[in-house]
Amino acid sequence: MPNGTVCTLVKLPVVVGEQVATITVDNVTCLDEQAKKVDHIDVSVRDLEAEPVYTAPSTNHGGCFSPKATVHFGDPECKHNEREIKTINVSGTIHKQIYYVDREDNVRHMGEDIDFFTDIKLNNPVIVRNRQNVEIDFRNVDINVSFDLRRHTKIHQVADVSFTLKIVEQMQLYVNTFPEGCLPTATAGIEDVSFEDWTGNVPTGWNGTNVAPYPQGRTGQAAMLGACPTLGADLFRRIEPVVAEANHTFSFWARSLEVVGDPCGYTLTAQIQYLDAQGNTLSTAQQVFTSQQINLNAFQQFTVSGPSPAGTVAANISFIFTPETWNTCAALIDDVSFGQT
Repeated sequence: MPNGTVCTLVKLPVVVGEQVATITVDNVTCLDEQAKKVDHIDVSVRDLEAEPVYTAPSTNHGGCFSPKATVHFGDPECKHNEREIKTINVSGTIHKQIYYVDREDNVRHMGEDIDFFTDIKLNNPVIVRNRQNVEIDFRNVDINVSFDLRRHTKIHQVADVSFTLKIVEQMQLYVNTFPEGCLPTATAGIEDVSFEDWTGNVPTGWNGTNVAPYPQGRTGQAAMLGACPTLGADLFRRIEPVVAEANHTFSFWARSLEVVGDPCGYTLTAQIQYLDAQGNTLSTAQQVFTSQQINLNAFQQFTVSGPSPAGTVAANISFIFTPETWNTCAALIDDVSFGQT
């Protein structure tokens, strides 16, 4: 294992090249008897095989030589077991069942197998480290056949076999591993989320209690916390993934709404809970706003920020509405954003 790294040696199939190809096979079949017409032909491809043709990688000085061979001074040597693939030999069998109508109007059939062999030139030659670890797979194999009864006993057929060659090399690679699970590399934030869609009395994608839609939001509908103003309310959602050891900002627009007309008396807590992979709370960033700080006449923006600790993979963002027993106001929330800053 390389010094100074924490990684694991694994063996993986790596696609080092691919080539889309079509092979055309043209043949004439002679029937044992005269036919009025060909009804149809059933066809399939069998025993597809691919054999790469290996050559030594080319260099600026020409070909390179095996280190086991006699080497002239100044000639380059092949490094390790590297080889280049420019051509792949492909072979297979086209199996057919030919159905035809004889002179007595009976439908008969005969079978035939047509072997084919061709070489496929790669558009982009491939360098492999060790040819003993190379495999070639056929993908997306398809065949199309056209035919013509030229004479009563001769059928001219053209078969087009198409496929994709996948050149795969088994490689031993060092990879970083995370026993506790992979850590996210970017936070999946939200921006200017409004509350246009609702499921019952809860905004779609959120959870909450004592919440209701309010038609006159900052942009479209708002979420009203404290639909019953003397009872507590909350509204929250989970954000995932969230990057660890990074600063995040939770912002929103809010205003107070007088339900009855008496003075407002409540607090609104905006909170970020950073969570680990098991859902445990690692840390919390929050700010409490009083009803005196939240305007009755217009929306204003509020912001909460805080760093995510090591091990963070997700976050809960939430609003907590806590009223006095005599409170008659609700809090309107709109255009919520959360993201890495």
